[in-house]
Amino acid sequence: MSIIYEIIMFYGFQFDDYWTTILGIKRGAEEKNPIASPFASSPLLLALYKFGLGTFAAILIVQFPALNILLFIDTIFEAIITFNNIFELNKIKRKERG
Repeated sequence: MSIIYEIIMFYGFQFDDYWTTILGIKRGAEEKNPIASPFASSPLLLALYKFGLGTFAAILIVQFPALNILLFIDTIFEAIITFNNIFELNKIKRKERG
C-alpha cells in the first residue's frame, strides 16, 4: 500500500514543480533544467514533458519494485526543486513590490 502513497507524493511534487515553473516563467524566470528548457516555451509542452516522464517513471516502479528507492529519491529531489522555485518566486515578488 505504501507504493500508492509514494506515487501520489511523486505526482504531487511533479505538479508543484510544473506549476511553480509556469508561474516563474510568467514572471520572467527561466527554466534552468537543460533537458526541460526546450519545452518551457509552452505550458502544454512542459506539462506533457514533465507528466509524461513522470508517468514513465511510475510505470517502471510498478513493474520493477526493486526500483522503488529511486521513486523515493526523486520525490525528495522534486520537493527540493519545488521549495527552491517557491523561494525564487518569493524573491521576484519582493522585487516587484520595490
